[in-house]
Amino acid sequence: MSKITEIEMKHQNLTDAIVYSSAPTLNESVYQLRIKSLLQLASSQGYTHLIIYGDREHYSNIHFLTGYDPRFEEALLILSLEQEPTLIVGNEGLDYSTIIPFNLQKVLFQSFSLVGQPRGKSKSLREIYQRAGIQKNSHIGIIGWKYFIPIECTNPSQTFEIPYYIVQELQNLVNCENLKNASDLMIHPDYGIRISLDVKELIFHEIAGTKASRKVLQTLQNLQIGESEIDASQHLAIDGDPLSVHPNINFGLENVLPGLKSPTYQKKLELGEIITVGMGYRRALVARTGLYVRKKEEIPPAMEGIVENFYAPYFKALCNWYEALHIGALGDEVFQAVKKSIGDFKAFGIGLNPGHLTHTEEWTNSIFFQGSTHQIKSGMALQCDIIAFPGEPYGGVHIEDGLFVADEATREIIQVQYPDSWKRIEKRRKIMKETLGIHIADEVMPTSDIQAMLFPYMGNTKIVLKK
Repeated sequence: MSKITEIEMKHQNLTDAIVYSSAPTLNESVYQLRIKSLLQLASSQGYTHLIIYGDREHYSNIHFLTGYDPRFEEALLILSLEQEPTLIVGNEGLDYSTIIPFNLQKVLFQSFSLVGQPRGKSKSLREIYQRAGIQKNSHIGIIGWKYFIPIECTNPSQTFEIPYYIVQELQNLVNCENLKNASDLMIHPDYGIRISLDVKELIFHEIAGTKASRKVLQTLQNLQIGESEIDASQHLAIDGDPLSVHPNINFGLENVLPGLKSPTYQKKLELGEIITVGMGYRRALVARTGLYVRKKEEIPPAMEGIVENFYAPYFKALCNWYEALHIGALGDEVFQAVKKSIGDFKAFGIGLNPGHLTHTEEWTNSIFFQGSTHQIKSGMALQCDIIAFPGEPYGGVHIEDGLFVADEATREIIQVQYPDSWKRIEKRRKIMKETLGIHIADEVMPTSDIQAMLFPYMGNTKIVLKK
């Protein structure tokens, strides 16, 4: 049975707490190594070329390989072993692409520009493909943002999620049987190159997790009864770092249950209702859903027993999730550890995976499903993300934080090269083990200052559940 304990959670000034100068630098050598690794993997599967698609929403693959993230327009990155990379961009992307810290061919294709902008200066997509060395017998791997499995479609390897006109021009040039969906090369849990991340990427996760968690905490600590959701969202004090999701501040079941709703001007915070606070920078999302009261006596009669009957088994599942994590563990092992506490997922209001892989786009893939044989590996960035929304009478609960998994060699590098991050990680590990009673493995590296903390009374962040 879970217990209640007190913990001192002080709001910390972000500009003092995070030393931005200690953040890693991603230079030419980093990106070139990533491109080389991807091309080696592609070559082993028979591809001569890769065409990597990006747009404002689906930027992560191109961004990982170049540092360039399409902001208004589409973009394509063409890779091959024979020629240097080719980046195809629109009018505004051409100037913005100067952020890439290495040389590559940049080609203007104005149809990638916004509607109504200048046209007529660029070659056709077919001509651009040909200049990049693509011919009739080339074998093309098309990388969008997802791959498919047989239950979804008749021919998963030739089902493409990127805009049709881009694929159509390839079909007019290349033997159609030589076009394949190759998104798995980036995000497959067993071999995708964005799954087992290097140390620099992991440190970016730690910095983003620190920021996101402190934003959520300072919002919870500053909520005022009677203020609107939109007013409360100002407590997040969002800075200029790019976000991975829309900020999420919702009061009352009617606004919380949709799950993804933006804050409104109309709804005002009331004592005794379910609320959600969520904040996501690239590489980190932290969220909390629970009952807004300040002490047990304020729990509404209709929700009597919420801590014992709902939060306690949920927190037990949370503990099981963390304690099941170790290098080599199967995704199914973690899934079953959660199910052991929760029982029937549907009855408990859980409809999605209990956790997933994460990166700059928040949800990269998931290995946490029944029967999963995918193993946890060093370098994986993960989200503990167990969303339970059964509705009445208890509404819902959601405790979401990020972490990464690091073997001993990786931990030694972090400790020596990134001592600020290491100190924060060590402090979180100590709190999880000594205060919350969660016995995590040595390789589990928490990135959230409120890691695994379930506040049974969301109006009082000094009170948490413990195992």
